[in-house]
Amino acid sequence: MLDVGGSGIKHAIADAAGNLRNKGVVPTTFTSHPEFIEAVGALYDPVAGAIEGIAISTAGELDPVTGFMHNGGALTFNAGTNMIEAVTARCPTRVSVENDANCALLAETADGALTGCTDAVAIVLGTGIGGAVMLGGRIRHGAHQHAGHFSLLLSNLLDADPLRPLAVDVGVGGLTRPYAEEAGLESADGRAFFAALAEGHPGAVRLLDDYARRVAALIFNAQLVLDVEAFAIGGGISVQPTLIEAIRTRFDELIQRTPAELPRPRVLACKHFNDANLRGALVHHLRSAG
Repeated sequence: MLDVGGSGIKHAIADAAGNLRNKGVVPTTFTSHPEFIEAVGALYDPVAGAIEGIAISTAGELDPVTGFMHNGGALTFNAGTNMIEAVTARCPTRVSVENDANCALLAETADGALTGCTDAVAIVLGTGIGGAVMLGGRIRHGAHQHAGHFSLLLSNLLDADPLRPLAVDVGVGGLTRPYAEEAGLESADGRAFFAALAEGHPGAVRLLDDYARRVAALIFNAQLVLDVEAFAIGGGISVQPTLIEAIRTRFDELIQRTPAELPRPRVLACKHFNDANLRGALVHHLRSAG
């Protein structure tokens, strides 16, 4: 199984029960599609006789049936290619591919935080906002395979600017960037922010609340359109219980302040965290086999 991201390719071998072994990461130092395919081939060659297929989770909007990549996410050189055909040509085995956010949702509904749900949404907080939607037990890819593209939602309806989408304020940078500015730092990551929060830094406390309000507003709007049972929050910062609780609190306030009576979906942290995409790729691979 492969989880293709902007900084690295996570890889593992799994059995049908989802047990992972031989996990590792290859940095994405390559700059072209042929180099990428060769990196995949280098992972395949040593285990070629011991596996029955390659299950790929990757950034970018794509067609999971044909393998066509509408875009490649951070790996822009994969745009316009056919992932299934290219990998199969290098690695003669059965290959499947699915969007990374969809894989996270498949993993969580299979045996994670969303077990038992047939209508659910995954929101993955990272550099952007990964999104995946399941309705009636099926991932909704949309007419153009772009469903769940939360990153590019307009953040200001009165001054709509596609160059400042929702990802600017609801991606992790919407939390860490203002903290770095207030703390006089050149930059800060999630670890630095939550360390400051644990120490009671007043600016961090306020910024967490502001960020939780924005994520809660996204969930509120999505719920009004989709009416699902639950939302699972993923991404590296989702391991922070204070974040999940803050989002729940602000979401509950929105529900309570609404004049109409609305059902309240559950807001949960993803269970599988960093393994979610790998596990979801396996779920998709097994299900797509028919």
